[in-house]
Amino acid sequence: MPTDPRLTGANPARAAMVGLSDFDGVLRGKHVLGEDLAGEDKVIKFSEAVLAWDCMDRVIPASFTQKPLSAFGDADLRILSGTGRSVSHLGDQYLYLAEFAGAHENICPRGVLRKVLRRTADHGYDCTAGFEFEFMLFKENADTIEDKPFGEWAPLTRGPFGYSIARSVAQHELFDEILAICEKARIPLSGLHFETGPAVVEASLRHCDALEAADRAIIFKSMIKAWAQTRGMMATFMAKVSEKWPGQSGHIHISMSSDSKNVFYDGDALGNVSDLMRQFIAGQLEYMNEFCVLAAPNVNSYKRLVPGCWAPICPSWGLDNRSCAVRAIPGEPSAHRLEYRLPGADVNPYLALACAIGSGILGVETGPELPASIVGDASLEMCRPSARLPQSLSEATSRFAESAAASDVFGERFVEAFACSRRWEWESVQHRVTDFERRRYFEII
Repeated sequence: MPTDPRLTGANPARAAMVGLSDFDGVLRGKHVLGEDLAGEDKVIKFSEAVLAWDCMDRVIPASFTQKPLSAFGDADLRILSGTGRSVSHLGDQYLYLAEFAGAHENICPRGVLRKVLRRTADHGYDCTAGFEFEFMLFKENADTIEDKPFGEWAPLTRGPFGYSIARSVAQHELFDEILAICEKARIPLSGLHFETGPAVVEASLRHCDALEAADRAIIFKSMIKAWAQTRGMMATFMAKVSEKWPGQSGHIHISMSSDSKNVFYDGDALGNVSDLMRQFIAGQLEYMNEFCVLAAPNVNSYKRLVPGCWAPICPSWGLDNRSCAVRAIPGEPSAHRLEYRLPGADVNPYLALACAIGSGILGVETGPELPASIVGDASLEMCRPSARLPQSLSEATSRFAESAAASDVFGERFVEAFACSRRWEWESVQHRVTDFERRRYFEII
């Protein structure tokens, strides 16, 4: 059948893809033919099952729809005309983002972030954000990782060598391609370098409007995975790939403005931290344990949140202190911001940013007391068990499900649906018997 000539105005040669986020932050979608997607937002029908699937496409029992496993229908999907961009260095692969509208809008991850940003705007504030992602590159493919044990998987580079110029030069072709596809996709980077750990790369996405920042982040993750496969590699954004290596972070830089003025900045205050910024950080710390599951959404996430691995273990803040959960970064008004260091690279960008901003704006509204800033290692300063972050996905999910503040900020229906999905995720992993358990217990116990 010949290609319909009425394809997207921005990409007339072929159909465009439409992608939306599921709860896990995975872009799901399809090619849409014969529609002009560039002019204005359009609503099409799309399977609601994507909000009831786990990351392995298994239907979550008792999911948000309360329907039998075979009874999922179509829901309204809004295609966002302003989000179209090229997402491949090989030819013209064009993508538009979308979000559920109508009945499912209040549990759609992008819709949840918009809800939080509307609340922030009601106070007269605009938020700017930028994500940093660490990811690992392996010289493997989907078949070899099935056929070989993990110990035989080959990372692109061996051993830790953070900020290595030598490795950056040696791998310049790969870095050049990453920079090129990001530029082509309108996802400008402010930094790209090797991090600590074998084959760990960190990409810093340039800051922009908060909703656009989350859009860029979710496309970036999907785009890097696809690019790596075209290069005969696999890219992973797991929070913790091995207990022998540091985890992979998904830090978020945030600032807030009113009338184009950075309201986090006060040139006369210690560290330039304004009273409003203190209130914002106080809210982030006050509700961090209750909202933690949005920033640490997987069983594996909690293996990153341990002492000595450049990740927070408790709600804490400090001036330019990377051991804290919230790092205030002093600077001139144009650069003054905070870094929300709780999330790993495995996050859903929409939900992690909703967590960071939603808890902050609650602090502005309710005025909890801001604890003293931490000067040394936060994991040593706050080692009391009562001060710790949730220790498992199960604990974090329970706190979230029972949180009145979460229902207030994100909506009761979303809290119920997301908590259901996280309980399923926990239970899916908990009954598995691992090789480590066999080695530890088989002969001795």
